[in-house]
Amino acid sequence: MGDTRTQRCTSVIATSALLFLLPLATYWRTIFHRYGIRDDYSILREVQEEPGKVLRVCAMIGRPLYGWLLELSGRAAGGIDGLCWLRFASAACLGVLGSVVFLLLKQQGWRPPQAALLAATLTMLPSAQVLASWAICWPQALASLLGAAAFALSDWEEHRTPGVLPRGSGWILAVCVMAVATLTYQPSGLFYAVLVAASLVARRHDSFRSTLVGLARHLGVMGAGLGAAFVFMKLLFATGMFQPSPRLSFELHWLNKAAWVMTHALPHTLALLVLDDTRGGTPAAFRLMVGLTLVTITVGLVLEGRRAGLAGCGRWLVGLAALSAAAYCVSFLAHERWPTYRTLYALTGVWSVFFVASLVNIGACWPAGGQKVATALLACLAAASVVLAHRQSFELFALPQGRELALMEEGASRAVLAERPRIFVITVLQDDTSAPRRYLDEFGSVSIDAEWMAKEVLKHVMKERFPEVRDVSGGYRFATGPRAPEPGDYDILIDLRRLRQGT
Repeated sequence: MGDTRTQRCTSVIATSALLFLLPLATYWRTIFHRYGIRDDYSILREVQEEPGKVLRVCAMIGRPLYGWLLELSGRAAGGIDGLCWLRFASAACLGVLGSVVFLLLKQQGWRPPQAALLAATLTMLPSAQVLASWAICWPQALASLLGAAAFALSDWEEHRTPGVLPRGSGWILAVCVMAVATLTYQPSGLFYAVLVAASLVARRHDSFRSTLVGLARHLGVMGAGLGAAFVFMKLLFATGMFQPSPRLSFELHWLNKAAWVMTHALPHTLALLVLDDTRGGTPAAFRLMVGLTLVTITVGLVLEGRRAGLAGCGRWLVGLAALSAAAYCVSFLAHERWPTYRTLYALTGVWSVFFVASLVNIGACWPAGGQKVATALLACLAAASVVLAHRQSFELFALPQGRELALMEEGASRAVLAERPRIFVITVLQDDTSAPRRYLDEFGSVSIDAEWMAKEVLKHVMKERFPEVRDVSGGYRFATGPRAPEPGDYDILIDLRRLRQGT
């Protein structure tokens, strides 16, 4: 008995360690490639030259902890080469998140292989790829981890035996952690809902009433955490410490916003691993994956109804609806409408849980080997997610952004400050990206598509070339535009239109 318990413990530790290392190994090439993405450059400069500005800007939109973390990490990074350590921090947070999710799923009653495969897949979703590939997004990965920690505290409170701490202390701690996650990055802290979904589908013998009670408790914790963060920011605004941004406004047309969510945000969630393409049109694989997800979850729902009757079917329907709403509530309430993958992480996680649970239900139809087949399908899903995450993070983030940086460095290499050269940068449009596909401002996007961005990047590469010069921007004259000026109007021309040929 002792040997069996030791083997199980060793297996759990080994699996947790592998899940921690998986994001680091998958994103390693991307992490240590030399590149930055638009705001990476501006924040690197601002934390050095204008201390406190990043904190103020982030606090204006209700994310003071995000700004504080960027101030600290930006100063530690120092320059472009230091951005890799911010991406490393993001991948490490994703690794810890994968390990924590596995342990929590196992605690909720999931079979270890299925729990491990789901945890691995969650750290490879397109949303996770954005967090691991964009340096300044690392606090978002941390906020997702805090959301998982808040769930762990709530679950501990629900099942703990009376001890030193008073009753309800777990709920209070969970609310506090949820508030911290919200003050870091509001949509990411909602990862809490993913674990609630995993708990719901695992507790197959709960009654409909007990499911509603459990959902109410967890949604109460999430709501209390969001509310506490909102009140805290209102107090900071009232004292004049920070000024609220015009972006911090609520949606007023809820029905219209709901229709927008169904047609713009939800399809990207249902596609799970498959990326959309802004430039080339929605791929057939994207539409196919959306259909496959809907069919799989529908079949899983029907099978749950066959197993547990109308109450079992109702548990899934109510859970999927309520947790989807909870996972996207911040973005739904916000006035902005921008279906980026970095705001869809929690929502995609919720649907991923029900997709995996549906596969398990389908496998249960064949008692002899159905579970093995379901686990094999999950293994294929996890393997595909790793391959796609490795390739897409490098080909759609590191390589195209690295090409932009290389073109700027090539131009800067010809500069002689003593001659105070006139440097002209020809900017490009988003559709001029050298990446094979593009999605909004994330996958395959162009950074240097505006004057301010060209100015930021050029200043960084010039500072690297002339580290001894205190104010390097005074050593050259800068101009930019979408077309080349007359040859006599510049000394150095940096033509970003070369990105179209991928050179």
